[in-house]
Amino acid sequence: MGLTRRIRGIGDRENGVLSIRSAYTVVEKLLVLEGNLNSLEKKVFGLIWRSPAPSKVVAFSWSLLLDRIPTRSNLVIRNVLDRNSNLNCVLCDLGEETSNHLFLHCNVVDKVWQKVLRWLEFHQIYFVHLVCWSDDAKQRKIRKGAWLIWHAALWVIWRARNEKVHHNRVRTVDEIVEEIKVRSWHIGVKVN
Repeated sequence: MGLTRRIRGIGDRENGVLSIRSAYTVVEKLLVLEGNLNSLEKKVFGLIWRSPAPSKVVAFSWSLLLDRIPTRSNLVIRNVLDRNSNLNCVLCDLGEETSNHLFLHCNVVDKVWQKVLRWLEFHQIYFVHLVCWSDDAKQRKIRKGAWLIWHAALWVIWRARNEKVHHNRVRTVDEIVEEIKVRSWHIGVKVN
């Protein structure tokens, strides 16, 4: 049974409504059934939808974890960009723009993560996974806040990258961090 046949049954079985969560559940089951996830990945994908962040931000994070966002490297794989195109990271211009590079190894984003972690008074040196954030926070409200900030940070970094690509607007690390703080606060106010 292929994915096309299963898509017809994505909606919530009780009321037949299609949602991001119901689509996620189907794709998650396909991934788990195929055995493509290790235990850490299963844990992360199990936690990701518990965030109070807006669904479009959580969906973006989910796509990022599956390496499905349109980085320069992925655009070459999809034949959108020519293989001879400049594949360097838009933000630092030092490494090939892959999902891992952009969100974990880019020099600019590394400074963003360091400032966000300092702001939160987290004691990890580097961001690794959502699990790291949630394992440090044993209280439910603190954990949800950490998830929200994690999602907001990914979203703001991606938007800063796209502003440079599409509008040639370069944002400073401090501007990016400030937007992460504002968006986190704004979403948190809506949730509570």
